[in-house]
Amino acid sequence: MSILTGVDLLVKPAQTIALVGESGSGKSTLLGILAGLDDGTEGEVSLLGQRLDRLDEERRAALRARDVGFVFQSFMLVPTLTALENVQLPALLRGDSERDSREQAQQLLAQLGLGKRLHHLPAQLSGGEQQRVALARAFSGRPRVLFADEPTGNLDRQTGERIADLLFSLNRDFATTLILVTHDLTLAARCQRCLRLQDGTLREEA
Repeated sequence: MSILTGVDLLVKPAQTIALVGESGSGKSTLLGILAGLDDGTEGEVSLLGQRLDRLDEERRAALRARDVGFVFQSFMLVPTLTALENVQLPALLRGDSERDSREQAQQLLAQLGLGKRLHHLPAQLSGGEQQRVALARAFSGRPRVLFADEPTGNLDRQTGERIADLLFSLNRDFATTLILVTHDLTLAARCQRCLRLQDGTLREEA
């Protein structure tokens, strides 16, 4: 049984796109394939001009580290690292200096209202604060493309709206292409395009 069939999608630079659909419709699977985290059984996927099926995992990982950011529903922060260290991590893995990565992380966290929470561990932060740290980490490398999987799914409505505001604000500031999976139609409506996945096919919502 195929999860996705006949998906044809072209995403322009700096576009914001929402992927919606019922649970189990394949939204997260499609996101994973677009990001090169998973492989489809057939077809072609190009990310930032590079055919993913022609890259080995090391080169895919290098592409993601250089140009791609991720935000997940479950935050995915390293529990033993402070907020500052979590945000620094992608830059350090790319080879940035300790000083440069620290300055950039501090600026992003301050921009997201966490200037006084730099040295707190994830367990010492609220859900909304953890998601703001995750956003700062995602944008720390100034990614050309950001993939977000239910970025407000684990948050209450008010906190979720605040995170959405920050997400789109950062998207504008950095001119980052945003592709997000969501069940929240209000959040989806804020995107330039809304695509519904149903019965394995993708169609544009009016």
